[in-house]
Amino acid sequence: MTAHMGHRLTVNDLSAGYGETDILQGLDLDVPAGKITVIVGANASGKSTLLRTMSRLIKPSRGHVLLDGKSIHQEPTRELARKIGLLPQSPIAPEGIPVDDLVRRGRHPHRSLFSSWSARDEQAVENALIATRTFELADRPVDELSGGQRQRVWIAMALAQDTNILLLDEPTTFLDINHQVEILDLLVDLNQSRGTTVAMVLHDLNLGARYADHLIALADGKVHVSGSPEQVLTETNVQAVFGVASRILTDPTSGRPIMMPIGRHRMIDQMTE
Repeated sequence: MTAHMGHRLTVNDLSAGYGETDILQGLDLDVPAGKITVIVGANASGKSTLLRTMSRLIKPSRGHVLLDGKSIHQEPTRELARKIGLLPQSPIAPEGIPVDDLVRRGRHPHRSLFSSWSARDEQAVENALIATRTFELADRPVDELSGGQRQRVWIAMALAQDTNILLLDEPTTFLDINHQVEILDLLVDLNQSRGTTVAMVLHDLNLGARYADHLIALADGKVHVSGSPEQVLTETNVQAVFGVASRILTDPTSGRPIMMPIGRHRMIDQMTE
């Protein structure tokens, strides 16, 4: 399994969106090298747009995305694909494709048009299957797998790409809590064993705070606050970003902050007890 040197992804004065409409507006942020960054925010705050812009799927209308100080738009496409991998939200596999064939597609950036499949390619695929515990599923069609299994297979494909930076858009969506924790534990394992820089969008604030080294909260297309989970997950920030009154406690398992929302009905119950 390849150990990666840390690569720093930086966003400077970034505005980007779709058509004439900018979703992101003047963003400045860092994705620390060799760490796990979690991006949180309300719906339509620009989380997915940010990930797509950082992977060069969207061209910014203003500003820059820099990889180790160099604009990603100056990188040849194949070279960039060797450094940054993107797992989009709810990816769709070709019907009937076996697991190992899908994972093999992650090797495309490392192969020229006329090159043959190499021992290095084969080893990268095998390592990815083993790391994600999908080796025993290699011959099965992807569309016959459970949601958790499919997500691990998609992560295996991203790992076979062997990039320094891995961007994931809501990798735990539609999974039950057991599979959510399994996927996030897997990403921590990969970060620690490979040194891969991980940046992902999560909806669950408490899981984000538990697994992140660095937390970024977006609001209305801008960075409201970024920093450690302890710095970001405060009652004031939760109110500002999500419009939710809350109490912040300490998770007795991880020692990280945990957010408890204050519901309107529960508040009434307390007042009438």
